[in-house]
Amino acid sequence: MGEYQKSKDHYSKAIEILEHGKFSRSWVNLNKISLARAKVVNNEMDIDLESLYGYVTENKLKVNDGWIRRNICEILLNFDDQQMPEAEDWITKAIEMDEKNGTKWNLGRDYTVYAELLKRKGDQTKAKENLNKAIDIFRECGADGWVKKAEEELAALS
Repeated sequence: MGEYQKSKDHYSKAIEILEHGKFSRSWVNLNKISLARAKVVNNEMDIDLESLYGYVTENKLKVNDGWIRRNICEILLNFDDQQMPEAEDWITKAIEMDEKNGTKWNLGRDYTVYAELLKRKGDQTKAKENLNKAIDIFRECGADGWVKKAEEELAALS
């Protein structure tokens, strides 16, 4: 929605609450990666990628496996186009993890991010294929708002 400062504020507060409440490090780290994504989308590039990569191996929750990787992909996509091959590796791994773990809504999100990456690469056909996969998954999940958003993105490609 473009409200990056609000996102950053909410992620920072979530991290504070999770750390104070002794919640799982996996949730704390997911929020740290999400905070970094909000910063990069807001053109704040003071991100330590190596520490973010470390959160992948520290994660103990299957529900976060693909989510973390998708967020790293989005961070790399927003750094610059030179990161595109590495970003593609991260999103394909996110898709693999979410398929394996049965985390459908996350899988739908993965496909929308992959479609964006493919669109930036100039591969409209594959971008459309991935958006159609996302739409099918979101319908299956009953995520009507996400269906609408993906359909709008698909229409914009046509």
